[in-house]
Amino acid sequence: MDPFDQQPSVLLKAEDLQPSLNLPNPHQIVDASGNVLLNGSWEVPGGLNKLSGAVRNYVDYVSNDPTKSLAEIKSLLQNIRPDMEIPKEEREGTPEAMLYPLMEHQKVGLTWLKKMEEGPTKGGILADDMGLGKTIQTLALLVSRPSQDEKRKTTLVVTPVAVLKQWEKEIKKKLKNDHQLSVCIYHCQGKKIKSFADLAQYDVVLTTFGTIASEYKRKEIYLRNMTAGNAGPEPAQIILGKASKFYRVVIDEAQWIKNRDTQSSKGCYSIDAQYRLCLSGTPMQNSCDELFSLLRFLRIKPYNEWSTFAETFSRPLKQKSNYSANQAMSKLQALLKAILLRRTKDSTIDGQPILALPPKEIVMVHAVFSQDEKEFYDALESKSKIQFNKYLRQNAVGRNYSNLLVLLLRLRQACCHPHLINDIEEAKDEGDRDEILDLVHQLSPEVVKRIKQSESLECPVCLDVSDNPSIVIPCGHLFCKECLLQVQTQHEQSNLARGDDNSKLRCPGCRGELDPKRITSLSSFKMVHPPEGDDADRGASGLRRDSDDDLIYDSDSEDEEERDADEYGNLKNSVIPDDAGYGDHPAPKLAAKSKGKGKQKAGRTLAEVRKDAMRNEKSKQLYHKYLQKRWVDSAKVAKCMELLERIQQAHPHEKTIVFSQFTSLLDFLEIPISRKSIEYRRYDGGMSSTKRNQSINDFIDDADVKVLLVSLKAGNSGLNLAVASQVIIFDPFYNPYIELQAIDRAHRIGQQRRVVVHRLVVAGTVEDRVLALQEKKKALIEGALDENAQRGLGRLTAKDLGFLFVRHLLSSYSFMHLTTDKSIGNW
Repeated sequence: MDPFDQQPSVLLKAEDLQPSLNLPNPHQIVDASGNVLLNGSWEVPGGLNKLSGAVRNYVDYVSNDPTKSLAEIKSLLQNIRPDMEIPKEEREGTPEAMLYPLMEHQKVGLTWLKKMEEGPTKGGILADDMGLGKTIQTLALLVSRPSQDEKRKTTLVVTPVAVLKQWEKEIKKKLKNDHQLSVCIYHCQGKKIKSFADLAQYDVVLTTFGTIASEYKRKEIYLRNMTAGNAGPEPAQIILGKASKFYRVVIDEAQWIKNRDTQSSKGCYSIDAQYRLCLSGTPMQNSCDELFSLLRFLRIKPYNEWSTFAETFSRPLKQKSNYSANQAMSKLQALLKAILLRRTKDSTIDGQPILALPPKEIVMVHAVFSQDEKEFYDALESKSKIQFNKYLRQNAVGRNYSNLLVLLLRLRQACCHPHLINDIEEAKDEGDRDEILDLVHQLSPEVVKRIKQSESLECPVCLDVSDNPSIVIPCGHLFCKECLLQVQTQHEQSNLARGDDNSKLRCPGCRGELDPKRITSLSSFKMVHPPEGDDADRGASGLRRDSDDDLIYDSDSEDEEERDADEYGNLKNSVIPDDAGYGDHPAPKLAAKSKGKGKQKAGRTLAEVRKDAMRNEKSKQLYHKYLQKRWVDSAKVAKCMELLERIQQAHPHEKTIVFSQFTSLLDFLEIPISRKSIEYRRYDGGMSSTKRNQSINDFIDDADVKVLLVSLKAGNSGLNLAVASQVIIFDPFYNPYIELQAIDRAHRIGQQRRVVVHRLVVAGTVEDRVLALQEKKKALIEGALDENAQRGLGRLTAKDLGFLFVRHLLSSYSFMHLTTDKSIGNW
């Protein structure tokens, strides 16, 4: 088999290849018969084997020529200036178009941005900490370096859906009226935008990652069909078309393209723009591999090729050899110093702090299990270890990666409250069983294969793990239920604001049409397509899903009177034995149905009741009555309440934010908080935008409201909660930067008090290992982004920097060639 058959797609530009091939048309490559082999820029599926021998050999030469790589590295490292700070006299001033003056660090940022666009890289990464004004600095760049070419004047900004409107507002609010930029939001536009020419009339176009992914998917299918010889008409490409040429493309929250294999990442790379900029306070969150997608997007040669990036950085940093890892880290720091600007809230400028914020203190608070909780946790951990060892013996860890994530999820839940394990199962799919399974059967073989091969159940919206994610039909993209509900709520609110009932809900993953009635779950998927090599009938946790405590009531008739809970805490018409436990007990038989009540439903999970509670006030009251009657404390809940009471006694005027990943845990917290008569509000993705805004306004404006319960998914970014000075992180998250973003809701501009962060942890549990994982990730990423280390790089000579990068190339190219090459003679 030709080794090129196994290569990934390659992106080729005719104008890059033409000079060496000596062909007449700078934008086309033709064979001897005049057939067009390459027109403009194309991504060729299947790799280089689809090209002619001449083109293939040239591309192979370009990709592997060490002298070319050396020249590219040398040009790149020339961006490193000997001093860290730009002197005042060399800084850009506030552009005339800006309504408000730039802060000094923002002037430095603008100067750096202009320098990067005018240099060989034609862009870079602005990685300032949250709250330092990345958007403002970008707007200053837009108005101070406008295009001089009317045919290529538009700046494209790609953002998450949640901040589209925020960008539009910032442009209007921060620019003077007589310097306003024309703005178009290209997202679910329907027939309004028919071609790139419609977009090209605007100064700024705002779009989403989903829109880019959708266009790229259509392009990918077309190219695949074209290679197979059965291509139909070329699909409309508004952003990724051959005629779509932008002046500048800005990727906001660039960590969204960290996975190099996603359509969003590939689509952003395919955008044709003269200048390219990434904005991200967290350009790496888990490993240096996530940086590759940004380098590929920015065209940072030679590291925009995965093989070169992996050889230089990825593999050495994962080796046990300290020497190799240290060398790779030094190279990575030098690379980032050449293309990235990062300032934190602790950074200084002109000898003064960038921001004069009050101090932030992080305190570890340990909760201690009761004897029952410890026995329950130990039993669960023991089952998890047995299951893991089973996978290990079968050499099936990779195949059961998602199941292992669920095992960890269960352990994390058990640390918070034992009822999270059994009571709070993901709600089962609604509707007739046959209809549910029929939805799964509608998935194409390609989608089924993709889902079965998926190594992670990480929701692409919130980046958290879900044990039973929702699956959108027919595209098969997976999301946690809360994020999908939040997307649906935002869509309904947007339609209401525009007075448009015809706008279709779109899948956040591919922008395909999303019908809320055509959504199934992973558990239903596994009923039709059972996993191979594991106990599919038991579930990853080893606990039965039909455990006793899942059953609540057996009737759902609309005409039934309001239910209440009996003296034992059970809802009427339910059968929940007093000794109901958390083990593998058979589900109890339901009570006899009342006559004359119409059609009856089977027992329902607490998650299903909670889902109903989000729809109307009556169901919500019923749900809370159930929780109150069957209330069971936990070590963490008790410790959290102890903290809240202590804060109120010692600092009666201070407010507290409580973050948790589990919205059901926030439900539990509401019970003791209410009993202590503490005024609180709630903020999570299941609430309408109106209710969320009301909660925030009450928390900010009402002095009596002391506590805000926040879902980490919904409230880790975009909120200004400087009115609070106490933060409780109820449960640690794998990604430390999600937590830091949450903390920064309080520790930001406008904060007047010292901020105290209380991190609740149960020692001797999986939470210790989560914290250790956080520290490992932070050590790697902060080491690469460390300002002091990068400052030292500026004092290295060109020879020193060259040595860092050249050594690994020397072994693959003869010494004679290197010493006679003028482009590297100075090294």
